[in-house]
Amino acid sequence: MTAHDGSTPAALEKFLIENGLTADTLLFREVLRDALTATHTDRVYRLDANTAPTDSVVDVYGHGHLVQAEEVGPGLSFAESARPNWQETMEMRALKTSRETAAPIERVTVEVRLADILQQGGRIYPVESVTVERAWYCTLPAGSVDVREVGP
Repeated sequence: MTAHDGSTPAALEKFLIENGLTADTLLFREVLRDALTATHTDRVYRLDANTAPTDSVVDVYGHGHLVQAEEVGPGLSFAESARPNWQETMEMRALKTSRETAAPIERVTVEVRLADILQQGGRIYPVESVTVERAWYCTLPAGSVDVREVGP
């Protein structure tokens, strides 16, 4: 994990302002329904952090270098819109196409308030490995985060 000095809260605040993000900003992710754990609230689920993420992110709390997300900690990537398929690479699309001939996979879009991530001590990093959407990698020190299902 990347070590950060005492300036992390100031760097986070500056980063949020520069990117037009607030605690109320909603972030989105498409997930497999199987990845969601039910809670006691209708349409609210727990979503576990990825412990081996492959995203390339900018470490805005350190020296500003491009690093692998696993170096900053377990978490998940989210986008600023509910646009489908932003996470897919060409390899994922090919794999998905071959699987679609078998059994259909239920995908759902979920949202999270940035405050829900920051309140657990999570940090937000720009994702450099996504080019079709403004995406953010968020660390999840609690190991998971509550998300809400988007849609009807």
